[in-house]
This record gives sequence, structure tokens and C-alpha cells, in this order.
Amino acid sequence: MNKREKVCHYLFQKSAEPYAKLFKKKQLAWNLTANDLLKYPQDTLGYKVGVFLSSNGFEFFPKHETHDVFHVITDYGITVKEEIGLQYLLYGNGKRSVYLYLVLFLGFILLPEHYSFYLQSYRKGKSIELFYQKVNKDFLHKKIKEI
Repeated sequence: MNKREKVCHYLFQKSAEPYAKLFKKKQLAWNLTANDLLKYPQDTLGYKVGVFLSSNGFEFFPKHETHDVFHVITDYGITVKEEIGLQYLLYGNGKRSVYLYLVLFLGFILLPEHYSFYLQSYRKGKSIELFYQKVNKDFLHKKIKEI
């Protein structure tokens, strides 16, 4: 990671909890661990998210669970470039939030070398069926083939 990516990574880590406290007060945490998800049938989204979490040494961050589900659905990794690209994809898919706008701006200003990837991600989000609003805890039971 270069210094600019390290700044972005640091800001992502430090902003998640305050953002949840300010903007997700009414949202309930899913209270699931990676091990809980690995108990889902192997052909489900829940299982795939469990694999994603455990293979990266992660657990769900309370009230941000859909973010990790988005990674699995879109097949975006966890590099800073892909984290920002995922937000561009979600923006293209219609998602709007304060956090999303901040990440878009941050990526645009600090990592201009990835503009073409961001634009590609935005276009991908516009071209696929609206999905970001559909993702919830019950979605984890869906078969990957259905998604």
C-alpha cells in the first residue's frame, strides 16, 4: 500500500463506528459470526459471505453487515482501490449515503490513478439490476445461483 492508500485505509477504519452511531441508530446488527455463516448450506450467499469473512480474518462490523455481502455479490476484493470501486458501483446502482459520497470524493482526490476503474465500476452498477436495497439478513439464505 502506498501512503495515500494507507490514509484511505486508516480513514475507513476510524469512520465506520462513528458513522454507524450517527446514521444507523435504528438499524439492528445481525449478530452473526463468520462461523455462524459457515453453517449455511454451501450453495447459499450466507456460506459464501462466511468464507469471505473467515478467509480475510474478518467478522461482521455491527450495522455494516451489508457491506461485506456487497463484496461477495459483486466479487470485489478488499484492496483500497476495490473498496472505493465498490462504492462507485453502489452509486451507479442507486445507493446514496453520506458515507458513500465521502468515499467517492476521497477516492477521486487521493487516488486519481484509479479513475478508469471507478468509472468502470460506476457503469457496472448502472448496468445491473438494482440490488443494494434488497440485501438484508434474510438474503443470506438465497442460493448463489438465484443472485
